[in-house]
Amino acid sequence: MLTDLRPCWNCGSENPAGAKFCANCGKPQQAVCPDCGTPFAEGAKFCANCGIPLGGPARVPAEAAPVLTAEARKVITALFVDLVDSTRLTERLDPEEARIVVGKFYKVVEHAVERFEGTVANYLGDGVLAVFGLPISHEDDPERAVRAGLAIRDAIPVLNEHLAGTHAVQLGTRVGINTGEVVAASGSTFDRDFLVSDAVTTAARLQQTVSSGAVVVGERTYRLTREVIEYRELPPVAVKGKAAPLAVWQAVAPLPERPESRRIAAPLIGRHGELGVLRHLYERTREEGLVHQVTVLGQAGVGKSRLLREFLAEVRDGDPPPLVLRGRGIAFGGQIGYHALIDVLRTQAGLMDTDAPEVVRAKLAQWLASALPEGTDLLDGLLLTFGTEDGSATTPELMRQRLFDSWRSLLVGLAAARPVVVAFEDLHWADDGVLDLIENVSATIEGVPLFIVSLARPELLERRPRWGGGGRDATTLDLKPLRPQEAEQLVAALSSQGVAPEMRLTIAQRAGGNPLFVEELVRMLMEGSTPGAAIPDTVQAVITARIDRLLPDERRVLQAAAVIGLSFWPSAIAPLAGLSLEETQKAVDALIAKELVVSRPRSAVADEREFAFRQTLTRDVAYGLLPRTQRARAHAEAARWLEARVGERVEEVIEILAEHLRQAGDDARAAAYLRRAANKARRLYANADAIRLFELALESAGKAGLPLREVALLYHGRGEVYQLQGDYRAALADFEAGLSAARLAEDQAVEALLENRVGFVHHRELRLDEAEAHFSRAVVLARQAGDRQTLGLSLIDLANVAWDRGEMGADHPMLAEGIGLLRGAGDLSGVARGLNLLGMAYFGAGDGAQAIAAAEEALAAARQAGDKSKEATSLSYLSIINRYLGRYQETLRYGQEALDLAKTIGDRRREVFTISFIVPGLIALGQWGEAFRLLDGVLRLLREYAKIHLPFIYGYAGLLAYELGDFAAARDDLAQASNVGTVPNPGWQQLGILAEVYRTRLDGDRAAENDALDRMLALRWGVFVPDDIEILLPVTEALLEVGRTEDARRFLAARRPDVMKWGASVYLAALAIAEALVAVEDGRVKEANVLLDEAVRQSQAGEDVTTELRARERRWQLRSLPEDRVALRRLLQRIADSLPEERRAIFLAGPRAVILREPS
Repeated sequence: MLTDLRPCWNCGSENPAGAKFCANCGKPQQAVCPDCGTPFAEGAKFCANCGIPLGGPARVPAEAAPVLTAEARKVITALFVDLVDSTRLTERLDPEEARIVVGKFYKVVEHAVERFEGTVANYLGDGVLAVFGLPISHEDDPERAVRAGLAIRDAIPVLNEHLAGTHAVQLGTRVGINTGEVVAASGSTFDRDFLVSDAVTTAARLQQTVSSGAVVVGERTYRLTREVIEYRELPPVAVKGKAAPLAVWQAVAPLPERPESRRIAAPLIGRHGELGVLRHLYERTREEGLVHQVTVLGQAGVGKSRLLREFLAEVRDGDPPPLVLRGRGIAFGGQIGYHALIDVLRTQAGLMDTDAPEVVRAKLAQWLASALPEGTDLLDGLLLTFGTEDGSATTPELMRQRLFDSWRSLLVGLAAARPVVVAFEDLHWADDGVLDLIENVSATIEGVPLFIVSLARPELLERRPRWGGGGRDATTLDLKPLRPQEAEQLVAALSSQGVAPEMRLTIAQRAGGNPLFVEELVRMLMEGSTPGAAIPDTVQAVITARIDRLLPDERRVLQAAAVIGLSFWPSAIAPLAGLSLEETQKAVDALIAKELVVSRPRSAVADEREFAFRQTLTRDVAYGLLPRTQRARAHAEAARWLEARVGERVEEVIEILAEHLRQAGDDARAAAYLRRAANKARRLYANADAIRLFELALESAGKAGLPLREVALLYHGRGEVYQLQGDYRAALADFEAGLSAARLAEDQAVEALLENRVGFVHHRELRLDEAEAHFSRAVVLARQAGDRQTLGLSLIDLANVAWDRGEMGADHPMLAEGIGLLRGAGDLSGVARGLNLLGMAYFGAGDGAQAIAAAEEALAAARQAGDKSKEATSLSYLSIINRYLGRYQETLRYGQEALDLAKTIGDRRREVFTISFIVPGLIALGQWGEAFRLLDGVLRLLREYAKIHLPFIYGYAGLLAYELGDFAAARDDLAQASNVGTVPNPGWQQLGILAEVYRTRLDGDRAAENDALDRMLALRWGVFVPDDIEILLPVTEALLEVGRTEDARRFLAARRPDVMKWGASVYLAALAIAEALVAVEDGRVKEANVLLDEAVRQSQAGEDVTTELRARERRWQLRSLPEDRVALRRLLQRIADSLPEERRAIFLAGPRAVILREPS
């Protein structure tokens, strides 16, 4: 006789059937449920404990899942029902009678809990604990729990009627319901730890606070069910174990309908194609008298109901409008046959849940009589929908047939009068009877306009694979998630207040295109929470329910993948899930089919297929189901796998590896990898990522107790990112923290570096004395440490301080030494920094050619070093040098390159600086509208970033508004610009004082204007010629206006040599206009005319529209030349055309444009 042999699950060796252990490897052979671990007999299709399908090969316990176990963190709703005064009850009754009475109470509770698919977790003498959400979650578990509680409350009076006659007792109950997190096995076992979890004990405590007959819920349960349950708010209650009183609500009754009140109004986005299909199919049905069945498939929250709502709103406006019949499947309606059809009749006939059978019959008869001529003939057949008996039908088959015939006749009769739309929602929850009827009427009705549209999740096809396929006039629409740009549009539309673009992107990416998830994340944002920090309960419930419906292998693989991250590889998750690679890949393929994950075209790991979660939220929920005790082990395993697979290519996955080590608790290694990842992000100018990674690195370094030198360097790295963004307060805090750590570590090189960076921030904010002190200490420390790089940079920075004080020329010894040291150290980025300063020194001295050469060399060095910050600086300097040389097209070209680069890398200071260089060029070219646009944009940055440049921007904005004729706006901006304070930079003081001159003129305060002019004449910055000559014309005009002709003459005489040396057309033209004005005051009109002719010629040579306009305006006043009139109209119209409508109107209405208002 041959022995029946079975292969071992572990080694493949054959063993006799029934063997408990493998004879070869010793592994246990008894098959157990892969989800809860309960043993099962051969041939069993479902687990007797948790109900999971047992298809596929049996798996044994032992080492099947070495890292992730069956335990899970779940959000559950606990229901605790207590028998009031049970002690007195048992005292009155014989023990056997008490047992019978309490047993009947248990039956009432069990029936209500099972009806709503909860689980009775424990019997505690006179109390019963039920759980909703274990072992399988439903997206509406809190609602199910409250409905069960209300059902218990309503059933007790009925039980009491019975007990009054049999045992002469009356029972009273209290129900407490609470939603919260627990850790439990995936099966139906509820251990001691579960019973004392906060979610459970709070439910028990809540019911103790109310009287008999009450059903009370906690805040989280209330929040999740308030749209479907009527509540009465109760005063907060103090309960044992809670530091503060708890908010509590008493459930009254289920609401009759699910309202739309929680929906945030938004236009339909991304569904116009599907809406068009529905519209077309309906029109064809209506016009041709056809029957058509449409099924809209999509996951929860994808927008099926919204699409239906839009469709029904459209067709109801048709001629004639259709009769719309609506029904809904319910998740816990499995025990209510034909519920979706009952829904239709309830709405049409005005039925109530509390109506007695005879009332239902009367109302239904009344509606049928009004709806159809022979409608009352269908009454008995339609009443079968409610489960009533039919005396004429002797078998269930005949009753079913009569029911179908009655519904078919009803729909035909209704559709004969006008088009009928039957809309079923949540059809995946409908019972088989409803599905059979829909298929029956769709296949058998002809010749009437009947449009059946059903909304369902893809699970419907698991029950009915051929649903809607191959049938006559049947269409299936598969509703996919929104595209990324559509999701961002939805975020913007849902937000009552503006949402920053980066936050719109965050929400859209996290929601994965699911409109419900988008809405809930936006709601979280509007309520003051950060959408990236937590998962809304509503979203978590939907996703958890979907995960729980997966097969055990699929669920285990999904959770293992969540440990790896948004992207994952099968060979990484196989050991975590305790599966073979083949089993893992099979589960991944199933998850792809179920649209939970996608395959990536390229992989970050060689020879490995890469997959990714379709939605970030799915990953977050799957990960959140894992107990924290398992996560650390899983992350450690993932880190080992990743290090082994990537080898020397670790930089490609360094952030992923760092996060695994951090979550595994390996803080020392995590800090090292995080620092590398942060510096990588910093090099790529991914500034937000860099700050986040440095933050994590500092946290890990603190936990690991790393050397202070390492801590100092981490503070340095993060401070560099902050200063790049212009967040000087945060940068200074980090640099100072790093400096303190470096001093304690007694590391001179790092201390020198941090001294330099502290000085750098002080310098940026023009605290020049403090900056000089720190730079000087950095020089001493760097020389002692032999650090040529920090030494060179600090010498350059000291030269820069001298420059800002007006004390440095191109031959400054510290500047030359610093550049030389950096060249020797091979620090091209530092060389670029020094050359940029050298270029400005040449520029200030009036040597434009040398300035251009130095800036171009700096640009080449920055590009060779890959330092985009220094590259942007060099480009901006080339922009300003060309501006002062009158080369405005080059000004704009270099300036736009610098501006684009500064925006790309997040260098807000450079962005503001560059705009202050570009704007004068735009004004000169007559592009005032573009100048205003840039000014308006940059003003939004100024109050937070780069505040030292306020004089520049407000000064240009105020002066331009003055030129425009918008004197109210000009005064406001000029007031901001003149409020410079004690800025130590003479060039910036000049602009601030000039703004004060114009402001006081607008105020009519002649004394204050003269005082400002006195301060302007006393100010001279000898090392920066361009700033001295740029103010030449406006200061001359101001002096002449207040009658100070002699001061104007001396002012011009002092600056004329500089203008002639500089030689740029723009300044030659300005000088000519200014000298012409003085000549007019002196009565030298002929000479003034010659000077103005020269000014027109020079401004035309330099393509300086605004200076030409000024010259021609003055010449027109003196000579009224026809050519000036024509030219003025042309120039003024050019400027007007560049302006936006509002500013154009101000300009055209002002005194300057009077010539445009005259007949041509």
